[in-house]
Amino acid sequence: IDKVINLLVSRLREWYGLHFPELDEILPKHPQYVAFVKEIGPRENVTRERLEKLGFSEGKIEKILRAAEKSMGAPLGKFDSEIIRKLASEISDLYKLREQIEDYLEMAMDEVAPNLKALVGAKLAARLMSLAGGLKELAMMPASTIQVLGAEKALFRHLRTGAKPPKHGVIFQYPAINRSPWWQRGKIARALAGKLAIAARVDYFSGEYIGEELKKELEQRIKEIKEKYPNPPKRKAKPEKKKKKFKPKKSKKEKKGQKERRGKGKPEKKKKKKKSKGGKR
Repeated sequence: IDKVINLLVSRLREWYGLHFPELDEILPKHPQYVAFVKEIGPRENVTRERLEKLGFSEGKIEKILRAAEKSMGAPLGKFDSEIIRKLASEISDLYKLREQIEDYLEMAMDEVAPNLKALVGAKLAARLMSLAGGLKELAMMPASTIQVLGAEKALFRHLRTGAKPPKHGVIFQYPAINRSPWWQRGKIARALAGKLAIAARVDYFSGEYIGEELKKELEQRIKEIKEKYPNPPKRKAKPEKKKKKFKPKKSKKEKKGQKERRGKGKPEKKKKKKKSKGGKR
């Protein structure tokens, strides 16, 4: 849904921007831009009351009113206005659908995998299950595989070419990983993957709720990592490669002269006298 919304909003901004280009900078957030186009349409319809209903701040209202008066955009006909507003309405419905699906996921994960949800939240837990192929498949996976789920391309590149292996896959979305400095991320990802493996197995095989215990243990481990590794590790200095001296290529004449000189310098071989078969007479 996010991909579809981003694609449609980029088209809406491109299209409506021909009529009111100044609005693109004033409203950088997509939901606000979509709501403006849906409710107001052509810039001639802009009024303070309408903007206040949309929930804009006083500063933004002033900017929009000034920009609408001095806009350099092309006029928008009734025919174009109707279809643009219809597109904005469809995008607005997609935003509502996204919220409903998020609520559904929250409820569904409470029944299916409560321990996974307690550790990483409903969305990330559902994403891990989707990548693994289901809760059963996720429960059967070792922690090292869970750690790199979603980073298959980087993993196979490492196996094929010897490039650096990935430290984390989709679990990078976990706040404790993406907000930490680079040298701590791999260690936190390893700790999280271990707890996720336990949570998935408990969810599938027993159904017992131990989410809070796992979360406390994980937070304790993250705290230890941050205390133990506060500074980045010293990188090993690479050995300097010896530079090869550049030798200019010799021309054909030089090569020929060199061969001739070599030929003259060699001592001449003495010719052996052939002995006659009859011997001396």
